[in-house]
Amino acid sequence: MRRAQFGGSSGLIGTHARPRWLLARTVHAWGGMSLTRAGLAPAGHRRGPTMQRPFSAGRARPLARGSFATFAWALAVLQLLRLAWGVAQRVAMRPVRAKVILDPQRSYPWVSLIIPARDERATIEACLAGARAQGYPDLEILVVDDRSEDGTADIVRRGAAHDGRVRLVEGQPLPDGWMGKCWALHQGSQVAQGEWLLFVDADTRLLPGAVAGALDEARRRGVPVLSAITAQELPTVWERVVQPAVFTAIAEAMPIVLVNSPYVPQVAVANGQFLLVRHDVYDVLGGHEAIRGEIAEDAAFARRAKELRQGYWLGDGRELATTRMYTAPGALWEGWTKNLHSGARLLPWLVPPGTAYLAAVLVAPYASLYRAWRGRSISLALAGLVQLGASLIIRRMTDQTFGVPARYTLAQPIGQLAFLVLLSASFYKVITGRGVTWKGRRYYAT
Repeated sequence: MRRAQFGGSSGLIGTHARPRWLLARTVHAWGGMSLTRAGLAPAGHRRGPTMQRPFSAGRARPLARGSFATFAWALAVLQLLRLAWGVAQRVAMRPVRAKVILDPQRSYPWVSLIIPARDERATIEACLAGARAQGYPDLEILVVDDRSEDGTADIVRRGAAHDGRVRLVEGQPLPDGWMGKCWALHQGSQVAQGEWLLFVDADTRLLPGAVAGALDEARRRGVPVLSAITAQELPTVWERVVQPAVFTAIAEAMPIVLVNSPYVPQVAVANGQFLLVRHDVYDVLGGHEAIRGEIAEDAAFARRAKELRQGYWLGDGRELATTRMYTAPGALWEGWTKNLHSGARLLPWLVPPGTAYLAAVLVAPYASLYRAWRGRSISLALAGLVQLGASLIIRRMTDQTFGVPARYTLAQPIGQLAFLVLLSASFYKVITGRGVTWKGRRYYAT
C-alpha cells in the first residue's frame, strides 16, 4: 500500500513526489549538471561551475570565425585588385605588327640577325627556316656555335650551303667572368656588318615579316632598342599546365607602363628571344661585354639602355615570332630556376612575402569554401568564390594569350604550385650559394 501511495515501482520515492530543490541538488551531485538550463532549479539557485566552461568556449568560436572571415575577404579584395592589374597590363602591352609586303620604292637598312646556339640540334633547323623565309632585302644570318657537342654546327653548315646569307661563327672557349650567352652574342656582334642587330634565340622561329615589322615599329617610336614578347608553343600537357603560371607571375611583376617609361630606369624587362638594337647604340652601351656577368642578360641590357638614356620599348610580338622554350620537364626545371635565380638574387627581400602571398591565395579559396560549408556561412562562401573566380580568370587570360585550351584553366592550382616550387628552389640556391646550371655550365656558385 505504501508503494502504491508514493507511486514508485522500485520502492523508491517517485520523482513527481520529490521537492524540486532536492531534485536539482541530487542531479547536480551525480553529474555536475545543473538543471537551471532546463528551468527545473529554483529561480535563486546558483549555476554550477560546469556551466561557465561551455559559455566561455561559445564566446571564442565566433571570434575565430570572424578573424578568418576578415582574412578571407581581405584576400578576395586583393585578388580582385590583382585581376584589375592583369587587365591593365594587357591593355598597356601594345602589339608589334609584322610587315610582309615591303615598299619596293623604299630603301631598307642592313640587318644582322644573330643567333647564339649551344647544343640546339632539336631547334636550330626551324630557327634557320624562319630566318631564311623573311624576304627582307638586306639581311645576314649569323649563327654563333657556342662549342656545341650535338651536331648543331653541321646543321648550320648545310643551311649555309643553300643560302649565302647564312654564316656559321665558330665560338671560342668561354673566358672567365663571362656568361655563355653573353659571350656568344658578343662574338656575333664583332663580325656583324648590319646597321641594326637583331638577337634571336635558337629556339625561336621568326614569322613572315618579323624583321621589317620590328624595324618599322622601332623607327615609328623613335627608339634604338626594342624587344618583343613572342608567342609560345606549348604542345604538351605539362607545358600547358606549368608555363602559363610562370608567365602570369612574370607579367604581374613587370608594370609595362614603367618598363616603357624613360624616367624609371630601375624598372626594365626585356625578352632575349627577340631583341633589336641599332648597331651604333649597341656600341655606345658597351654591347654584351658591359653586362658579361649577367645571367639575365636581356633585362640587364634594357636597364643599361634606360640608364644611359637610350630609347627602349617592349611590345607584344606574337605576330613576329614563336618560341618553344623547353621540350622536356628537366629542361624546364633547369631553365626557370636559372631565370628566377636572377630576380631572387636582385630582390631577395621580396621573395618570402611574395611566396607567402601566392601560397595563401592558392589554399584560401578552398579553405574558405570548406569552412563555409561546415559553418553554413554565406559570407565565407562568397569570399571563397570571389578568390577562386579571380584566380581562374587571371589564369584564363594568360591561356588565351598563348593559345592554351580553356580546359587547362582548371589546372591553375597545379600550375601555381609548380611555380612556387620553382621560385623556392631558386631562392634556396641564392641563399645557399649553390648557383645554377645551364647548358652544362655552372654560374654564381660560391
